[in-house]
Amino acid sequence: MNRKTWKSERILTENGFVNGYITICDGTIEKISTEWDGEYEDVGHTGIFPGIIDVHNHGFGGWSMTDPCTDEDIRGYVKALASIGITGILPTAKEDAFEAIARVMDQEYEGAVIYGIHSEGPFWARGGEKTVGQTWPAPDVAETERLIEKAHGKMKVMAIAPELPGAYDVIRCLHKHQIKVACCHTAAYAKDIYEAKKMAGFDIATHLGNGMRGIHHRDVGTLGALLLLDNIYYEVITDLNHICPDMLKIMFKLQPYSKFCLISDSNFIAGLPTGTYIRYGRENYADEKGLILNSDGRICGSGSWVLRNIKQLVTKVGVPVEQAFYMASINPARYLGTDGETGSLQTGKRADMIFVNDDFVCERTFVGGKLVYDRNTDTPETIFNAEALKLKVN
Repeated sequence: MNRKTWKSERILTENGFVNGYITICDGTIEKISTEWDGEYEDVGHTGIFPGIIDVHNHGFGGWSMTDPCTDEDIRGYVKALASIGITGILPTAKEDAFEAIARVMDQEYEGAVIYGIHSEGPFWARGGEKTVGQTWPAPDVAETERLIEKAHGKMKVMAIAPELPGAYDVIRCLHKHQIKVACCHTAAYAKDIYEAKKMAGFDIATHLGNGMRGIHHRDVGTLGALLLLDNIYYEVITDLNHICPDMLKIMFKLQPYSKFCLISDSNFIAGLPTGTYIRYGRENYADEKGLILNSDGRICGSGSWVLRNIKQLVTKVGVPVEQAFYMASINPARYLGTDGETGSLQTGKRADMIFVNDDFVCERTFVGGKLVYDRNTDTPETIFNAEALKLKVN
């Protein structure tokens, strides 16, 4: 029997913070209490939080899910994610990575748990702001079935512009396969969103506010319509590059915190030194605020990560720290249907937890009670992909 106890002034449970003790045994949380008469490690004011579940992440630390991948790339990726407090992940991948992800999911590996593949597309109506010269295929059930087969039963989410001709049939096909549907990269007006939700349904809004028609006083657009819906979740990027603080405050007034899932939308540059990188034959500029722009000035994913974005929510937007962490843990667990086993620090659940200091930096990460990241011993040189630094041009 493998048992361990820690004392912390800040253990975040579903009912708020506890100043006390957390005990894990054989990978499971055995007890959270305010009294303990056995041996323990005192971590002081370092907080013990539920592990982060990022449902929209294209890469980190030089590891990319939007390029052809080997099994070792996937292993490197999930290990690197543990360094930023991620214990659960949906790799948001292009099809060249599907098979490697699916293989690794059936193997032993160390790091964030892979809950499935997130296919952001390919059926889009638009890119992000300032997208130039791109087109996308029309929704097609046969193509959808091909992608599902290529994912070997591991696809968890597909994102689609729901107003496109043929989209409803694709959405019904996805739901038939128990795959969640995200509303993404859409040129829809409000009426299109209401009709799509009624006629076909979708489960979540992709990176809310981005890649969609914004709010206007004569037509509230995609953004306004989504925020007026019931019974969906919302991905939200809180790096303050994608959405300004005031818009986040509006979002949180229209829908409860419990409906939001914090995501990174990061790409492989996140975590690497700032500067200019070549990506898909184009220069991408990454700055210290986590902003990544291509040569057209378009935002291309994020150079930030969820734990860093939690700090922005707490310090710049005024969201209570408890709610910020719930949006990164129990909310995505509920969305994925894994909240019975993970997503919060609760007796009987898997010990997926992170130790976080006052500056919102991850000190240690545990998955199933196993230490998979320790800031004192795991250095960037050992967990990041050094090959990606060759793409840096200054």
